[in-house]
Amino acid sequence: MRLTPPAILLTLSAGIAQAAPPEVITDIPPVHSLVAQVMEGVGTPQLLLPPGGSPHGHQMRPSEAQALQAAGILFWIGPAQSPWLAEASNQLGHDLRSVALMEIDGTVLRMGGHDHSDHAAEHDDHADHDHGHDDHGHDDHEKEHGSEAHEEHEDHDAHEDAHHAGDGHDHTGLDPHVWLDPANALIWLPEIAHHLSDADPENAATYRANAEAAMAGISGLKADIDARLKGLDGGYVVYHDAYGYFTDRFNLPPAGMITDGDATPPGARRLADLQAEAAGIKCLFTEPQFDSRAAQRLAETLDAQVGVLDPVGSTLEPGPQLYTQLLDGLATALSDCLGG
Repeated sequence: MRLTPPAILLTLSAGIAQAAPPEVITDIPPVHSLVAQVMEGVGTPQLLLPPGGSPHGHQMRPSEAQALQAAGILFWIGPAQSPWLAEASNQLGHDLRSVALMEIDGTVLRMGGHDHSDHAAEHDDHADHDHGHDDHGHDDHEKEHGSEAHEEHEDHDAHEDAHHAGDGHDHTGLDPHVWLDPANALIWLPEIAHHLSDADPENAATYRANAEAAMAGISGLKADIDARLKGLDGGYVVYHDAYGYFTDRFNLPPAGMITDGDATPPGARRLADLQAEAAGIKCLFTEPQFDSRAAQRLAETLDAQVGVLDPVGSTLEPGPQLYTQLLDGLATALSDCLGG
């Protein structure tokens, strides 16, 4: 059938309206989940790190390198979490828009280490540094999205600035597990929508609406977890120092940790020290990716229950619901053990 000029125009306009969304890639499951929520109904981001993989020292496969090279936007925690990805994105992603969530203005940061009485801070001078993303400011987001994220953020007044490091950002000593504070997710979601909208203006309204819906859900989850953990004590030990953002947020710090690093198994001296210091411990938490035999032996000595905490969602199905399931799972494990 021969098309008339108006029919040709309609066909061309339909093709333009159905333009593909940007190719988006993410580093770890929690970030993938947040981006998937914002992109819902438009497209699906790719998850670079396979379930169970280590975000600190992953060896990229050729298929992952190709996906990174083909992507238009990378959402990731940042080089403090994944130095291997910083190098790979510089080498492979020539036209890649890199959005390091840890460096977004307003993100709550804390220092790593066992003694966290001096928590890291909401850094007021953060905007004076170059973070490698568009400088559009959070004032615009307050007007567009309301002040909810910043209101959630204000109850960190007790935190102190922990990132002054001379010229630019030196993340040495910073705890990179920033996604475990839901207040950070509330900061990031409008930024994710902004970058997606900038790359794909035709779907900007959907990205903004999805981000607002996700923020409402996370705010509700935060209030629920706060109520569930309120009044519990810190009579528990974690495998390593990965949960400070979560336990700082909900005022439930652990009594100690089994090992000083997530790649370092505890030695006999460390276990003996912990046994001597851990009077009153009710719960000892391992992690899915680590050998739990030493923890099991220590738990028997301490007469403590053994549970599992999963800081990256390695046992969960990747997708929009993973972030909520991850935080809810941490709260459930803590409340079931400490409240029992």
